[in-house]
Amino acid sequence: MLLRSPARRFKMTSCLRVAQALLVIGLTGCMESFEPAPALQSTPVLDPTVFFAGRTRGDGHLRVRVGADQIVKVNGVGRMEPDGRFRLDQRVERTGGDVESRTWFMTRTASNRFVASLSDASGDVHGEVDGSRFHVRYRIRQPAVYMEQWMYLQPDGRTVRNFAQVTVLGVPWARLTETIVRQLP
Repeated sequence: MLLRSPARRFKMTSCLRVAQALLVIGLTGCMESFEPAPALQSTPVLDPTVFFAGRTRGDGHLRVRVGADQIVKVNGVGRMEPDGRFRLDQRVERTGGDVESRTWFMTRTASNRFVASLSDASGDVHGEVDGSRFHVRYRIRQPAVYMEQWMYLQPDGRTVRNFAQVTVLGVPWARLTETIVRQLP
């Protein structure tokens, strides 16, 4: 058994801490920040059960830490269910032909708060409206992979700017900037 002196253990521990700090700095330094978010307005109010009712179309740009950036297109259809929950079915297409379907079931818990289930979330989704902004956060996977979205209703009442970020252990891993348009009937 090899015994190390306290001075040697301290030196090794210090080197490991420096290496960990450099790794975190290197990882966080690789992601570009979001474009400036729209200013928060008191009106129009973004009620997701109103905006996403009917057909919506989203066009976005996904930046990922590892791999190529992707173009994302999202087609959604939303409606109120007989049980009072709001349902949003989405078809998501990514560069390269990857397609996935997901479904949201959303319930209003207060005048400005929502809880939802989402087919690709691990646990509940929590959302809060603050004027023209709808903020959503949920865990994607254990132990600590999270999605957070900030959606801003634009003055035309038909367009939402969506800024989303995926973090892994608190480190930004992917960022989406998307424009969502409510389709006219």
